[in-house]
Amino acid sequence: MREKTLTDFLKTALIPAHRVMYIWGGGWENSGDLGRLGLNPKWEIFYRDCAEDYDFKKHKYEKEKGLDCSGYVGWVMTNFLSGGKYAASADTQAALFAKLGLGEYIKDPSVFSAGDIVSGNGHVYIAVSECADKSLILLHSSPPGVQLCAASDLGEKSEAAAIVKKYVKKYYIDWHKKFGICVRGGEYMKNVSSFRFSGTAAPDRDGLRNDPPEQLLNKIFST
Repeated sequence: MREKTLTDFLKTALIPAHRVMYIWGGGWENSGDLGRLGLNPKWEIFYRDCAEDYDFKKHKYEKEKGLDCSGYVGWVMTNFLSGGKYAASADTQAALFAKLGLGEYIKDPSVFSAGDIVSGNGHVYIAVSECADKSLILLHSSPPGVQLCAASDLGEKSEAAAIVKKYVKKYYIDWHKKFGICVRGGEYMKNVSSFRFSGTAAPDRDGLRNDPPEQLLNKIFST
C-alpha cells in the first residue's frame, strides 16, 4: 500500500470543498455519515439546489445534506486514514488527534503550518498556508459550506484573501457565482490550539511546509 503523505492529506481535504454545504450537526452520529468513506451523493444534490440566499439556520440537523466544521475535519481524517470515526467537538479535535499518536499538540501556536488542524473558539479548521503578511489560507466548513477561506485582521486586503479569490474563481466557478469568497477575521488565529502531523503519520515528501502559498496550492491542486 502506498505511503500517504501530507500532500495526500490536503488533497483529501479539498475533495468536499465548494461542493458541500454547511449543515449544523452534519457528519456526526445518526447522520449516516460518521466514518463515511467517499462523498455522500446527497451532499452534491443539496448543493445544486441551494442558491446565494442559503440560510443554514433553516436546515439545522438535516444531517445527510452536508457537514459542520468538526464533521468535515472528521470526514477528512476518516478518508485520509482509510477508516475510523473521528467526529468530536470542535474545541477538542486538535487534542484528540495528538492523543491518538498521530502528531504534536501545540497550545497557542505562533505559526500555522500546512496541514495543521486548529481548534478553538467553538470552531475547527485545517491550515493550508501562512502568508508573508501573517494572513492564513485555510479549509473549513463554515456557512455557507466547505470552502477555502482567508483569515486576517486585514480582511480582503490580505495576501490570503487575494490568493483565495484567485483559486476559487479559477477552480470553483459555480460556487463563486453563488457565494463569492470566504474571508474571516484575525480572531481565527487567537486563543486556539493546533495539531501537527508527525513525519511518520504524514511525511512531508513534497516540502509543503517550506513552500510559499501559491507554490503549495499548485501542488495540491495538481492531479
